[in-house]
Amino acid sequence: MRLLIGLTAALIPACAWIASRALAGRIGLYSLWALFPTLVTRAALLGWPDAADILIPLTYFGFGLLILIPVVRDQDAPALTPIGDARQTRRAMGLIGATLIASAMTDAFIVYDFLTNSGWISGHLISVVQTAFVVIIGIAAAFGRSTPEDAETAAAFDPSDLSDHQQVLSRLDDLFAKDGLHRSEDLSLRRLSRRLGLPDRRASEAVNRLRGVNLSQFVNKYRIQDACGLLSETDQSILQVALAVGFASKSNFYREFKRIIGLTPSAWRMAAQDKIRPAENTEKRA
Repeated sequence: MRLLIGLTAALIPACAWIASRALAGRIGLYSLWALFPTLVTRAALLGWPDAADILIPLTYFGFGLLILIPVVRDQDAPALTPIGDARQTRRAMGLIGATLIASAMTDAFIVYDFLTNSGWISGHLISVVQTAFVVIIGIAAAFGRSTPEDAETAAAFDPSDLSDHQQVLSRLDDLFAKDGLHRSEDLSLRRLSRRLGLPDRRASEAVNRLRGVNLSQFVNKYRIQDACGLLSETDQSILQVALAVGFASKSNFYREFKRIIGLTPSAWRMAAQDKIRPAENTEKRA
């Protein structure tokens, strides 16, 4: 079973990286280079089995870095991820990258243990830690959902300098204020960019530079503004309001509402109703 196990082990980090690229909307034939380390490991297992003890940890460490570094540097969700899921998706991708790196370090320790202690500790370590790694990756992967791409595409628009970012921002404001695009739960960077006729990164760049926030925060501000209107003018429940303005869960809605408004939705609704009641009483007395 050594050949099969070694080949499967080398495939896991490559598949994880390809999945992260797919969520980012950057998948292509060139991504197949990720299978090269697997082929090298297979050749090593056939011709020089001991080399696999080094190649497999290196593969995990390398792909772990390739997944983790963009997560640390980037401010926005991958292009095909719903904007409302940005926080969870980024955390999941970062967790997967860190887990691959931790797995590589564990494998390195196992090699060291066999060289110095005849593998006395490795049996316990493998049965506990490696099983935990598989569970963590499986749980994290559940958060990385993608959304269908919108086929509608606007005419190409290519702003080239800082002054043109204002035009992009104005078009974003129109899409949200007039079309209510921000209320779509499955709104993604790719779908938004296609509506603008822009490359994926240009919309987020305009928001980052001119508003000083990431695209998720920009979209959520519009959603919270709509939510305030529904909370004060309707009797809908908090969950109904959250879903109506584009949030996928009540917890995300509460967190963003408190970040932007400074109050929970319930507290804000009570305060808004208290302001309305005195005004109504004054009108009745008049």
